[in-house]
Amino acid sequence: MCSCGGSPPANPSGGGGTPPGCSSAPCPPPECVTQITAKVPGTRGKRKATDKRPDDTLTSSSSSDESLSANAPIILVRGCNEVELGSVTTPPNKAVSWQVKPNQNSESAPTITPINGGKGAKLKTDKPGSFSVIATLGGCKVVWNVVFVWVKVDPASSVITSRNNKFKDSGSSGGWTSFQSGKFTAGNYAWEGKVKMEVLGGGTNKKLGVGKIKIHILQNGVADTLTGHYKDGGTALEVPKGGLPVLDATNSSSPFIWASSAGSVTPANSSVTDTSKDRELWTGDSPAGAFPTTHKNTGKKLQKISGVNGFETAVASISDDAPNSIVVHAKTAWSADYSGKVNAAGVYTADGAKVTKQAQFSLVSGGKDAYDAGFETFEPRFNGGVDTTWTP
Repeated sequence: MCSCGGSPPANPSGGGGTPPGCSSAPCPPPECVTQITAKVPGTRGKRKATDKRPDDTLTSSSSSDESLSANAPIILVRGCNEVELGSVTTPPNKAVSWQVKPNQNSESAPTITPINGGKGAKLKTDKPGSFSVIATLGGCKVVWNVVFVWVKVDPASSVITSRNNKFKDSGSSGGWTSFQSGKFTAGNYAWEGKVKMEVLGGGTNKKLGVGKIKIHILQNGVADTLTGHYKDGGTALEVPKGGLPVLDATNSSSPFIWASSAGSVTPANSSVTDTSKDRELWTGDSPAGAFPTTHKNTGKKLQKISGVNGFETAVASISDDAPNSIVVHAKTAWSADYSGKVNAAGVYTADGAKVTKQAQFSLVSGGKDAYDAGFETFEPRFNGGVDTTWTP
């Protein structure tokens, strides 16, 4: 066989054997890229470095077709963690050339940065719409299509309601003083928030992929100074397990508030389709507290309540293609101040109790991973129990 291409020169001896200039060894295969792989790192916890959701392994592509219909795109939330791309080549471990370009999209392309000597790349997720990532090597081309869906929250549509007249005793008995800021029924929430948004996907009509985006309520406790004051100066301070910020979710099955009495998204996540661009989030809360009527160390009676529970409540989302990547789009802060008196029978009466709130939701930079936005998404939960620090 002649060495890798061309016609063998004439054998001047006229005999058999390998002509001069040729080799009997086989030629190496041509270099070619055959596949693009991709993953998105899962959202991390704020308090513990070891808390991390699994990476979302995304569907790979071996297609050279840029068509969004023939080569279906992966659907991700704009602002999620950077996509980590890899390549499969022949021979293995060859560097490829990377580029990304808009596909049925007038938006500029996000930044793509080669890593591992060009064998992989990192793709930013800060541009909305549909794009084609293209890897080339040796005349071969592979296309991986992606849509970054923009959850475009409208802060001006915010409706924030607070009520200061719902603080009251909640059935103190059995050696405990219990108090509440309101109830979980219409007109009785201590705090309520509502906001509208538009979910913009890929393709020329900006609808492609929006049905895979699920909107959620994410809430953290960010302040806790709630204190019981006892006769002669003793105190009991409420302390969230794990410290602050602390997740405040319906239960341990999810990091989100999903109970219908505490929040809803319209249309519901279970019914969204690629025509569901307009959505609305509502959530309401009435936090509560309790202290023993007798001081643990001194035996003195509880006389007064002071301090606040402070919260940040966010519009968050995930994609069906990357459910371990939680993105925060907008947030608002509020707090419940439980100031009140406790009578000899251990019954609480509000005295200066109030809710403090921000007037509307504020945007989180077009969308950020919950960790980068400052939100905890791992247990323990604020409503899963607290510790108490006693003095003296």
